[in-house]
Amino acid sequence: MQAIENIPLDFLHERGINREHPLTAHEMASLARAGTALQQADRIVVLLGGKAGRLGECVVGSALLEGTLQALHSLERAGVPVLIYVDAGVTDLFVEQVYQEQYWPAITIVPTAKNLAIQEISAVQPVAAHTLILDFHGGHDGMPSLQIEQNPTDARHVTALAQLFRVGVRSYAHRGPERRYADFIEDIFALRAGSLDGLQAQPRIRLSEKERSRYPDLAQAYDLAPGALHIQCFFQSVVVAKCYERWDEVMQLLCDHLALHFPQQKIDFLLACGPDEELPIGIRKTDLEEWLQDFTGVQNNARALVRSTPNLRDLAILTSQATMALTNDTGPGHIAGALGIPTITVFLPGNIYSKQTWSSTPWHHGITLEPNPYSYQQLEAAILWRHTDIINSVPPAAIAKEIISDLIPRIQAGRLE
Repeated sequence: MQAIENIPLDFLHERGINREHPLTAHEMASLARAGTALQQADRIVVLLGGKAGRLGECVVGSALLEGTLQALHSLERAGVPVLIYVDAGVTDLFVEQVYQEQYWPAITIVPTAKNLAIQEISAVQPVAAHTLILDFHGGHDGMPSLQIEQNPTDARHVTALAQLFRVGVRSYAHRGPERRYADFIEDIFALRAGSLDGLQAQPRIRLSEKERSRYPDLAQAYDLAPGALHIQCFFQSVVVAKCYERWDEVMQLLCDHLALHFPQQKIDFLLACGPDEELPIGIRKTDLEEWLQDFTGVQNNARALVRSTPNLRDLAILTSQATMALTNDTGPGHIAGALGIPTITVFLPGNIYSKQTWSSTPWHHGITLEPNPYSYQQLEAAILWRHTDIINSVPPAAIAKEIISDLIPRIQAGRLE
């Protein structure tokens, strides 16, 4: 797209951090133009994905999609055609029919094997009087901008909101877990404050009832025992420095507690493993099997089941019925939160992989060291040299306490077997 106008929206960074940050008349006018584009669009194109195909960024970016669809409802624009380009590696998580049933029929999902630029999207779109492109792709880093092109030969208008991910996800994380994404969508489109439901404008993996009904068959296929607590575990990460190596201690503390207070209760820890070729040596499936193959809890009240999960849709169905998820700061942990599952995540301290940012839903319970005792240079070195000493300094007892505080009241309330 050859932009006639390119209007920086970097002021939204400060606005995200501080909701009282004043806007100039020019800045308010820029947002009003974005709002007008949303109201007038004959077609809306959304880009979803992550840097180098990162699963987590794509899942978190779905919050901005949900907020936009909510905004269209509030503006009485439900039914406008929406075309969603999704990185091909994660398309399993975004099923067209489910979105059509939840929202409206004119929603199309297109997998793309390449990281499409806005210019490419503009060039391939069918003729529409007003097209709005929303760039929620995590791989398009930088400050947001409003780009406007008008084709004088056929009266077409193409408006693009570019590079929304960094500010929408990182800067607006300061607004807190319930309002962060809704506030961003309200601001970017100059909507009335509070017009969007913050608990609906969240990362969301949508499953049909038919898919949810497949859980018993999948549970049997993965050897989950009837009546056992199903705790989903994601103990892998492509970033070795984020791989917590004391999960076995956490699991043992949980088993100790349940053996004392709920002696009949069994636990299945299901360790879902991704493709080995994408993971460093030391955290592949065979490594996890060697690490936890003999784990039995207290008097055999627990099992550790290490299983490959060949597709993301089945993984989402399995996770949707879990009691909770235990996870490193990694992509599948965002799937759990996006399904509304209580998700206990261990984070590196500090701001490189910020707990504030990447506790991506209200269902995330982030655990780290606060205050952070490490320098930026120490954290950077741990990531660069694949050291796990910093992440391992998070006490297992602190993690177990967080698990128990959520899990035990639910057992006592009779919501679990």
